[in-house]
Amino acid sequence: MFVEWSLLTVLSIISVFLYLQVLFLKNVVEKDLSETKVMKTTLREAETLIRKYQVQLQRSLGNVDLMTSEMVTIKGDLNGVKRSHRTLKLEKKRLEGEVENLQNKIDALT
Repeated sequence: MFVEWSLLTVLSIISVFLYLQVLFLKNVVEKDLSETKVMKTTLREAETLIRKYQVQLQRSLGNVDLMTSEMVTIKGDLNGVKRSHRTLKLEKKRLEGEVENLQNKIDALT
């Protein structure tokens, strides 16, 4: 009888221990699954943000290309204006010389 009670007690203790182990492991697995779910959500949000900023970067790079081409065009126009300014400046000096020459001739005639 004592052997039966002790065997029953040992089996009961082992059963309770195993049951508690199962509950503990189940809790650990559920916690791990919830953390995995949160991690997946966080990764999806990060991917969305990366795509958003990648699109903005591509737009910015496109804008930089447009600005560079405009700058090259304006630089060419500026060089043309500088050349014509030099030409007009030389023409102005030449005409001022002619005016002074003509004034000298008029003064000589009077």
